[in-house]
Amino acid sequence: MGNNDLELQVVRKQFRKFGTEIDFQIVVADESQVTQAQEDLAQAEQQCDKIEKIFSRFDSESELMKINSQLGKSFQASVQLLRIAELALAYHEKTHGYFDPRIIGELEESGYGNDFDEIGSAKILEKKKSVDFGKQLEKDLIIKDRGVTFIEKMDFAGVVKGFTTDTIAEFFKGCGWKNFLVDCGGDMFFSGKDKNNNPWYVDIEGIPYQTLMLELEQNAIATSGIGKRKWEIDGKRFHHLIDPKNPEKYSFDLKSVTVVASHARDADVWAKTLFIMGGERAKSIAREKNIACAILDYRGGAWISTELKKYLYQNNEQKN
Repeated sequence: MGNNDLELQVVRKQFRKFGTEIDFQIVVADESQVTQAQEDLAQAEQQCDKIEKIFSRFDSESELMKINSQLGKSFQASVQLLRIAELALAYHEKTHGYFDPRIIGELEESGYGNDFDEIGSAKILEKKKSVDFGKQLEKDLIIKDRGVTFIEKMDFAGVVKGFTTDTIAEFFKGCGWKNFLVDCGGDMFFSGKDKNNNPWYVDIEGIPYQTLMLELEQNAIATSGIGKRKWEIDGKRFHHLIDPKNPEKYSFDLKSVTVVASHARDADVWAKTLFIMGGERAKSIAREKNIACAILDYRGGAWISTELKKYLYQNNEQKN
């Protein structure tokens, strides 16, 4: 599948899941592949349904919320939840604690206890016992064999969209597709060529495409920012990207951070982490860890890492 025939077309599936827009596209060579592509897209949507039912914090019947409702009790976890829990522990260590699924309490107390569409009627909740973010995550998120125990409530939203993007990308590859796009609310994976038999060209929100365009063929990209997830209650401003090292402080210095990586889950986590770190600290870590990223601030400034320049569209390179 996915040959270089010039008569390429796109078979597409769009729907809403995880509180955001989902867009899957498969590039097919001829009409004979359309039906198979449609069937695979339908299966991909079903996989998203299953993942949402496991991880939604707005559904009391989700696997995540059942465990959250019985802290200290060991549960036999699904394969997906076990994998996400393992990733959460790994990312917590890699990001030196900036990625922390225990921030769910801070989100709820700041008014983000229900779906974001309902946040207009939210109120700041009375402060409960604070989570000790200085404590190692593995003390509050315990994995033993197939059993998972939460000592504190968890929210894995910071990695679930990226994980879903990667899961669907691997599914499409397993079906034999070479040219496709997986977009889970901005957590995206690009494979092969687009319908014009070119690499996938991607711009970064906030930077004119004439100035900067990326060329991706087997890469993931994710952007984190507060443009769509910020709110105000009683004159106090909040957003969803909480710094576990200083949960009372909500920084509004940066506009967004975009990261390109091999996997969407890595791009997603590092985009959030760099945003929370803030400008200078984020730039330093991006250099140290060779992260391909673009950091935009509200003053109109844009910082492009050396690693990201490797993905610049050829015409942009010539201009610069």
